[in-house]
Amino acid sequence: MSLSKKRMIRALPFAACFVLGVLALALHHIVNPYFSSVVYIQVPVCMVIPLLFPVARKWLKIDIPFFFEVIVAVQLIVSVDLGTALGVYYLIPHYDKYLHAYFGVWCAMLVYYFVHLWGGRNLARTGIFLIVLLSTLGVAGCWEIFEYFMSLIFGGDPQVWKAAVAAGKNPMDDTMWDMIVAVFGVGIFYLTLAADKLARGALYRGALTPQPPVPAEDEGEGSLSA
Repeated sequence: MSLSKKRMIRALPFAACFVLGVLALALHHIVNPYFSSVVYIQVPVCMVIPLLFPVARKWLKIDIPFFFEVIVAVQLIVSVDLGTALGVYYLIPHYDKYLHAYFGVWCAMLVYYFVHLWGGRNLARTGIFLIVLLSTLGVAGCWEIFEYFMSLIFGGDPQVWKAAVAAGKNPMDDTMWDMIVAVFGVGIFYLTLAADKLARGALYRGALTPQPPVPAEDEGEGSLSA
């Protein structure tokens, strides 16, 4: 594959987020029954998040597999552009729970990748599982904190507690189930790892277990010993 073609493919996640983000902003006040000015902050921010991957490759020297860029771009598009800006949350029952479960899958996958990248391959499987599980729960919790502060600053009801109270339900239901289904996502990820093992690595092809970078002094020692 030529270098120019590879660069074009690498640019697809950002291009998709940018184009669909512009369309979502243009259509938000037309198709969404609940207009929100916060959308005009959320969507532009999410449009540039895919640029973090090339930054990591260039400045941090971390070449994260391309499929991570794709699955994160899909998350941004279906949650922010479709869900928030275009009101799909109000059209499909439990739409947000599907997205939180999907988040659990790719967040667990990303944590698993970095555990191995940073030398964790010698950890016991139980230890790796706990790190992946608790890290994913931590990120899910950070998202709920973010939603809470967004509601304080901009108003609205992103955690659906006001609607729950008005309906006589537990106001913590939405927040708790958002985190619980993220744990389901971790379980789904581990099922795919089992499937990958049964298929002798045909699913991930070793992309989730990269070799940690070799320190410069080790490289030098290797060259001398050779």
